[in-house]
Amino acid sequence: MPLRELRLTFSEGIVAALSSVELRDADGRRVSLGAMEGAPDAATTVAAAIRDSLEPGIYTVLWKAAGDDGHPTRGRFTFTVLPKADNTGPVVRGTRIPTTPKPASGHHPASTFPNERPGFGVESPGYVVVRWLLFAGLLLVIGVEAFQRVTLGMVARRAIPAGAAVTPGARSRAATIGVIASLLLLAAVCARLIAQVYAATEPGAELDPALMSTMLFRTVWGRGWLIQFGATLLVVVLYQRERRSASRSAWALVAVLVLSFTPALSGHALAVGRLVPLAVAADGLHLLGAGGWLGTLAVLVLAGLPAAGALNSADRGVAVTELVNAFSPAALFFAGLTATMGTFAAWLHVGTVAALWQSGYGRTLLVKLGVLAVLVGTGAYNWRFVRPTLGTDTATARLRRSASAEVTVALFVILVTAILVATPPPTDLGMAAP
Repeated sequence: MPLRELRLTFSEGIVAALSSVELRDADGRRVSLGAMEGAPDAATTVAAAIRDSLEPGIYTVLWKAAGDDGHPTRGRFTFTVLPKADNTGPVVRGTRIPTTPKPASGHHPASTFPNERPGFGVESPGYVVVRWLLFAGLLLVIGVEAFQRVTLGMVARRAIPAGAAVTPGARSRAATIGVIASLLLLAAVCARLIAQVYAATEPGAELDPALMSTMLFRTVWGRGWLIQFGATLLVVVLYQRERRSASRSAWALVAVLVLSFTPALSGHALAVGRLVPLAVAADGLHLLGAGGWLGTLAVLVLAGLPAAGALNSADRGVAVTELVNAFSPAALFFAGLTATMGTFAAWLHVGTVAALWQSGYGRTLLVKLGVLAVLVGTGAYNWRFVRPTLGTDTATARLRRSASAEVTVALFVILVTAILVATPPPTDLGMAAP
């Protein structure tokens, strides 16, 4: 019986409109196939009709697929058509193959071939840079909101004259940083859409507007992107208004909270296969904690300390002390939230301790933990040795240097994170029990 159809089955639902398949003979010539369509009997299966009759020989299937998170996955496998139907060898849906290909798990390929049809992908350096800028913008926007509401709020409640004197200048500078950060975030969000479409496009092919439309409106990734884009636009408008009129809006807080959870709609959390709502919540709280800790630290360095430096000599030291004392307990809370949610996410995605050094994801995670250790050590130094000496210009200069170093290390943490979120977790690759 001649082969009439190719079927590919995955471990989770596939968007047929974002998927494609090629069939090539032993000489590399393409075999004519019909359009890839979702199988009516299984959401995890896509199929394409074989239009040409297959002569005996070895055939290669080159496939690309994408799930609801929109991340493209590529791979290949081979099968052999024998000269006659002699019932020897394994038979899979009428296709005689020497080995059964391992299905893709999650939103990463079970097997990829980097030397075959190279192109732009989610792990490409350009896409890493886009995610790096995206995360940096997110942390800074969250930090602006946390600095305004938590740090300056605590300074106001203490009602110390020097604290009241530094608040207007710090708030104005923070609003300016918010405008810059939100515009950076908006640019990164737009670049992310272009990068994602490039990653889903076949190497060498032109961008297809229909592909962008499908990705935006028929995948969870696209809906998450639309929410992220809308929330970012709102933040840009609100921070612009705040910078001009010094008026604050509760909608800025709402938009920032929404932004904190949007990256989880296009990441590993959607592919864990279990506890997905908790995984999404953990990713969002992890990002919110990192922004409240590291983003607020950056705003303190860029807005709070300069605002205190503009005061008269009698108030400068006291104002710096007030800002740092208000920031420290909030930073401890947000850092603890980051660590707790990060540990939970690692448990979901790594699965076993051995996977930490046996997988690329685990090794990248260890690098991130190593850089975080440096960051925590720098923060502990500031808290233990620099904070008690505050009150003089010399101590303020020392704090500015050490806190700036802490922010620099934080940029490396964000870079490693931008790599980590596109690296296949061990649980996706079958290295750990689901």
